[in-house]
Amino acid sequence: MPVASVRLTRWLLSLGAASLVATAAAAQQRPVVAIVGATLWDGTGAPALAGAVVLVQGERITCAGTPAACPVPAGAERVDATGRFLIPGLIDTHVHLLFRPNGVTHPSIRGDLRDLLARGVTATRDMGNNPERLLEAVREAQPAPRVFPMQLVAGISFFSPESERTPGGMVRHAPASGGMRQLGWWPILYVSGGDPRQIIRQAREAGAVGLKLYQGLDSAQVARLSAAAHAAGMPVWGHGWVQPASVREQSQAGQDGVVHAAGLAGELVPRATRDSLRTSSALLRVTADSARTAEAARRVQVLATLDTLAARGTFLEPTLHATLLSAERAGRSRRRAQALPDRYAIAASVFGMEVTRQAFARGVPLTAGTDHVAYGPAAERAQLETELALFVDSIGMSPERALLAATRDAARAIGQPAVDLGTVAAGKKADLVLLREDPLGDIRRIGSVEWVMRGGARYDPSELRGLP
Repeated sequence: MPVASVRLTRWLLSLGAASLVATAAAAQQRPVVAIVGATLWDGTGAPALAGAVVLVQGERITCAGTPAACPVPAGAERVDATGRFLIPGLIDTHVHLLFRPNGVTHPSIRGDLRDLLARGVTATRDMGNNPERLLEAVREAQPAPRVFPMQLVAGISFFSPESERTPGGMVRHAPASGGMRQLGWWPILYVSGGDPRQIIRQAREAGAVGLKLYQGLDSAQVARLSAAAHAAGMPVWGHGWVQPASVREQSQAGQDGVVHAAGLAGELVPRATRDSLRTSSALLRVTADSARTAEAARRVQVLATLDTLAARGTFLEPTLHATLLSAERAGRSRRRAQALPDRYAIAASVFGMEVTRQAFARGVPLTAGTDHVAYGPAAERAQLETELALFVDSIGMSPERALLAATRDAARAIGQPAVDLGTVAAGKKADLVLLREDPLGDIRRIGSVEWVMRGGARYDPSELRGLP
């Protein structure tokens, strides 16, 4: 390398080092915030600690523990939290925030993000989006939770027109990918024999933190995508199931997690039949016809798949609240003959609930993702507090175990980008929620938010919701 180039490189490196030193020095010059007197549940699995002290400087926690372990320095700003309960910021690992009708981002994302933050949700993982446009919208909507976008990937069948035989003859439908693109989302096509590293590069350039496999992928494709993503330090999640690959095959191929407990209906379908399912209606019909009872979730094929997930450490994200909302809407239908989407919704709710019970009993790692959307009627948006209540009331978790699914375990599910989130400990990001009531006594008390802190900045819920 020429001497001039070496000098330039050293100069640029020195600038980078100087910038890091300046940033660290600026953080150290910020006043310490001392949160004192709260009962601390730190998300590590340790028992709650009464009368705790948490010290925050800049965007990070510098100490969390007893008053003796964390003495309050002179000049610190004291926040009296006596009689309150301090927990890590909540993480929803499955949301859909972006809605772009006619190519323009809908303004609902701004109010929705602030409402999520007001609820104590300090981080989300968006599982269906256009990463670049999503991150752009989030930057314009501050203050907001952290948002980690995943890149949608699907096989050729998802991008191909569908033909379906009906009593009136053959009907041709537009590709399923078209409906997704109308929402403003942008799935990437992966074909057999394609270079998975190109998919990874596209995802990274768009700002995605990992891949979400959607549909039309076989187990060999899942394995190639998973290997390439892991080599690049990115996680791979996927729909349960990505058809023709089943949930069990997805786990065996190296996928890190699956979403939607109802997707284990695919385990009840023989491989040869799975290969022949080519339309959206056919996939809905599998669940509506084969998985409409709780007993179906206890069949040997489903239980064997859950044991595979547990053995391999593959996460399951059940999305119970969204499925329940769909079933409730279907139950209000006044049609004399129940439509296929309604039959599917009702079956998916019953089957998925029992799958989740069995998964929890068998040691499958679970994370709390809701399938929340940032558009449509607010009452029809799945929310984390209800998801956790379902974990406790319907699945049999303790409140503490449910909270772990929305804090420590949720951060683990997201992976490296969330390594500094999910627990209250020195060095972690200062994402905290102060509650007026004890959530370990009743999980619904996570709704009693007094204030929320994201990266060291404190917000009042009512003020967040009042922002334009």
